Amino acid sequence: MVLLRNRSTKQTPIGLDIGFSGVRAVQLRRAGDAWITLRTAGCERYHVDARDDGSVDDLERQIRTCLQQAEFRGRDAVVATNPPEVEFHTLDLPQAILSKPSADVVKVVRSELLRLMSEPGEHIETAHWALPPTKVAGPNAIGAAVSRRVIDRTLAACGQARMECSCIDTAATALCRFGSLLNSWGPDRLWGVLDASYRQTRLILCVDDVPVLVRTAGTGGGEWTQRIAESLEISVKSAEVQKREHGFTLPGRKVGRRADDAPAAELGSVLRGILRRDLNDLAAEVKRSYEYVLSCYPARRAADLVLLGGGAALQNLPEFLTEALGIPVRTASSYLDGESCRLRYVSGKQNPLEAFGLAVGLAVGG
Repeated sequence: MVLLRNRSTKQTPIGLDIGFSGVRAVQLRRAGDAWITLRTAGCERYHVDARDDGSVDDLERQIRTCLQQAEFRGRDAVVATNPPEVEFHTLDLPQAILSKPSADVVKVVRSELLRLMSEPGEHIETAHWALPPTKVAGPNAIGAAVSRRVIDRTLAACGQARMECSCIDTAATALCRFGSLLNSWGPDRLWGVLDASYRQTRLILCVDDVPVLVRTAGTGGGEWTQRIAESLEISVKSAEVQKREHGFTLPGRKVGRRADDAPAAELGSVLRGILRRDLNDLAAEVKRSYEYVLSCYPARRAADLVLLGGGAALQNLPEFLTEALGIPVRTASSYLDGESCRLRYVSGKQNPLEAFGLAVGLAVGG
């Protein structure tokens, strides 16, 4: 979003995902049309208050702790602004405006975003991108706005950690870039990324490798874990283990016949009951979003939904969404062996691709 310096090198800057639940870093190397991971590192962040994004000193400590885990080269970093800190709005701008010099477009976009923002303020940074053309009347651009305070805090934390932040991107554009590495989607497809992060699940639908819809699709993985913990009266840590190892059973699916399958099946049924409303609301929102974008681009066909984020570790979530939506829903790592995948991700089990997708997208964009 905010480009401070541009630098061309075979080795990417460090993609630094400063999320609510953790800080993750990735550095890659380009090899022809493919990208190969050189270094990955991550560390968890712990917050008492879900509304607390952390002080500059706290962010600095977390960044340093993360980067110390691997021998990253250089000090260049690319970071992202994430919802709810950044707002996205579709814009219907006159074509004459879009064809004007960039400075004129920026003024118009800023004015429109100030009018549309839920909490308008003069001290904001804005960006926008044009949407692929369509014969259906509708929005032709997406604008993004973020408080200057958020950017200053991020830059200060990176500076104190002795990192040079060369670019501040948006999570939506970085995740679209990441998804484009996983598969060759084709010119007639509508595909998406579903990022089940800690605080919320974000949906990005893409046409021609351009995000055409960005919205919150439901609650996040952290809230799912909290619901399980409260319902089963167990610790949050134990609830996270249950979510990852057992997940929920799918309606109408038969379970194994072994005696030790019964307790797991019973627990899976209980977890499905606990999360039923969240999961059904999520599926309904994603379905509505696909239908809306397909109405704007009627020549397109619905393609895959790529699942990532901490919530992607919920067992049977891809299968549930596949049945509910009628389209393939796959975890990001399931694409790595595909013929058209341009990402060579080599890392340990402690750094799953589902948790590092945003950092990869940031590094590639840098």
